[in-house]
Amino acid sequence: MTDNDFWDCPPEQGIAQHGEFRLTLVERPFPGGAAELPAHDPVRAREFAGAFGTIDAVVEEAGRIEATERPPFETRADLDLVGVGCWGAVTEVNDPALVVTGGAFPLADQAQALAESFPGAVVIGSATIDHNMTYGTHVIHHPDGARLFAAGWSGEGDWDVEGSPRQVVDAFGVRPEDLERKGVDLDADPGDFAWQALVRLALQSVSPLLRKGRELSVFRVRHTEGATGDLEETWIGGPDGFGSF
Repeated sequence: MTDNDFWDCPPEQGIAQHGEFRLTLVERPFPGGAAELPAHDPVRAREFAGAFGTIDAVVEEAGRIEATERPPFETRADLDLVGVGCWGAVTEVNDPALVVTGGAFPLADQAQALAESFPGAVVIGSATIDHNMTYGTHVIHHPDGARLFAAGWSGEGDWDVEGSPRQVVDAFGVRPEDLERKGVDLDADPGDFAWQALVRLALQSVSPLLRKGRELSVFRVRHTEGATGDLEETWIGGPDGFGSF
């Protein structure tokens, strides 16, 4: 398979921004925060990548790395590297296509799709991009009904928010002392709320956060045409290399 036909800019084009992007699926029975996860399953990881909504096709497995590391993230070609770890009940995907700042919410879309495909599972994710400010999207799905979605620029007041952090705290059994320790104020305004800390606390209640000693597969993929356009606009700024911020 050749290089991605949907790109307008060359593979060596530099990436103008940096960020983090992770979506985690935890199936029942939930392992819990103190569990020892089994070894990575590369066959299941490839199957998961091939079915993921932002991906048109898996080109190749580009290697395996420790789950505490990340693939290179410097050029346009790196935007088609997606990491997937499958450790028993826990599946985690790292895909830069989960980040968009222009009114679309692929993280929320893919989280919803996973929640529908795995109705008994927890789905949790955060995707951020750093510019002059940080833009973040955060999602939490609990199979018992608690849902949370939040997206916006850090420090700004105009956030898209659906659901209640208090419902998430109740559903996942997050303790008040843990909220205080992580600086999560449930009454904070959305632009000042510690969304990533809440995401990590919720995830830690059903799955260990420690990834040391676990490996994941890195796949070179062809993203869908829509995802490729979003990647180019978000991370590079379009074919002329100028950002839209």
